[in-house]
Amino acid sequence: MDFADADDAVQVARDRELDSPRLDGAFRRLIGVHAGGHDFGPRHNPPRTQTGRDLTPDEEEVLIEAVFVTRERYEAAKAAVAHGELDALERRSWQRGLSASLTLEQAADWLDTGTGRVLTDLAFGDLFAFVCDDELLFPTWQFTDDPDQPSLNYMTSLVGAFDDDIHPTSILGFMTTPHSYTSIDGEPATPVEWLTAGRDVKPLLELLETRRLR
Repeated sequence: MDFADADDAVQVARDRELDSPRLDGAFRRLIGVHAGGHDFGPRHNPPRTQTGRDLTPDEEEVLIEAVFVTRERYEAAKAAVAHGELDALERRSWQRGLSASLTLEQAADWLDTGTGRVLTDLAFGDLFAFVCDDELLFPTWQFTDDPDQPSLNYMTSLVGAFDDDIHPTSILGFMTTPHSYTSIDGEPATPVEWLTAGRDVKPLLELLETRRLR
């Protein structure tokens, strides 16, 4: 048995009792971990205070581009905020990101390998994960039903294209939203569909770069 195929071949700190400074940077050496191991969990991100200032039209456009949503969805969110539903909206959005992710052990089960192999692939950027309350979570959008190719190609390139300040839920939205830039047979396709169809990653990298510059 290959060392990397063994369970827990690489030790990962997941003790929720540890203080955050002791875990800070624990995942930084793993190329596939988003934002250098920044913890996106609620425990490490207390609610932001409200400024009471409305966004300018230009700021709204930047926000829409940053989180990869349509103007219609943004206006619906604004209406929800106006009715005092902001907290519930944020919780639903975050829960969507969590429910569309696997733990380290679940990812190993899906890939039919050991956790050590999963961490090895993560270290080289062949898989993608983010940290939530000191635990690695693997977004399900990167996995396929093809036993010969259980994860998407070009993951290393995608990992490097995601800005550190993009929230994992926004990345989920980007990867599962059809884009005219990645049309298949004349129909907008999601990045997941695009890569699953064997297309090149370059248009996705260009799309991410374009949105970064706006």
